[in-house]
Amino acid sequence: MSEKKSHTPEKREIAESGGIQKGLEGLKAGISVAPVFAFLETFDSFAKKKKKLLVDGEVLFSPGESPYFYIVSSGALKIFRINPSGDKKEIGKAYAGSFLGEGVLAGRETKDVQAEACAPSAVVMLTKEDFEYLESLSPETLMLFYKHLNDATSTRLGETGKELALLYETSEKINSYKERGQRGLLDAIELLKKSLSLDYVIAVEQHPAVPNLLIYKFNTRFPSIWPINQKVGSEISASDEGVSAKQGEILGTAPGDSVYLLPLRNGGELRGFLVLGKKRTEAKFSDYEIRIAENLAPLFSSMIENNQRLADDKARAMMSPY
Repeated sequence: MSEKKSHTPEKREIAESGGIQKGLEGLKAGISVAPVFAFLETFDSFAKKKKKLLVDGEVLFSPGESPYFYIVSSGALKIFRINPSGDKKEIGKAYAGSFLGEGVLAGRETKDVQAEACAPSAVVMLTKEDFEYLESLSPETLMLFYKHLNDATSTRLGETGKELALLYETSEKINSYKERGQRGLLDAIELLKKSLSLDYVIAVEQHPAVPNLLIYKFNTRFPSIWPINQKVGSEISASDEGVSAKQGEILGTAPGDSVYLLPLRNGGELRGFLVLGKKRTEAKFSDYEIRIAENLAPLFSSMIENNQRLADDKARAMMSPY
């Protein structure tokens, strides 16, 4: 009599774990926005009267006074911080089911950021008086909604605190590397790789004397055998930035990599790029990772400029007859 073979549950659990994890992540995301959509559905006819449609690139609000609480019902918004010189820095995105301007409910109407549609979007705009009216219709619904706002705002503040702490710590370390010259730049690149859990970082520099000539300088995966000073071809141009469709064309990358081209500018001048890479095709760059990298970019551009200046001074000293 032959023995009946049985399959161990461990193998089945391993095979299913990836799908289960993705399912859990989807459920968590649904839970986080469900109270907002439930709120809009409860007051559907009222919300439709307060809806504003935005085209791609349209500004919803700029820094200043605004009496509105905004709920993104579809599409997505980019959130910018504008410095005193007028330069914009993206600090996050707001997707469907998220909200902005909750300070209005506490009497604070001042907005210190700019919100701009990055796709065709719809936003429900409510005043404090609108909420008071909705409270009279269904206080139970508003109580649940306010609880969600409090929880979501606390989470957002906690995440912002962690981000600021990481930025501060990393910036301090990078600043301490400045006096080390080229070695300090390489150490700073390795620190960025570790901080963002990247698989590799490729450094590309603008030639200090030849406009629009980019050269490969460093790759964290092959630091000792990397082809230094190899000319960059059409795979990267001065106008490139952001997520790249050129995986595999850029020297040191491969088809399927997730790649982000981080421009390094100082005083408006391009000093080069950092090519941030992840070998795992499913590992896309998050808004959080991009914000960290973009906030650190000026430090890298400053280091490159300083190192190039030191190299020029050294070359001139060697050529001088005195």
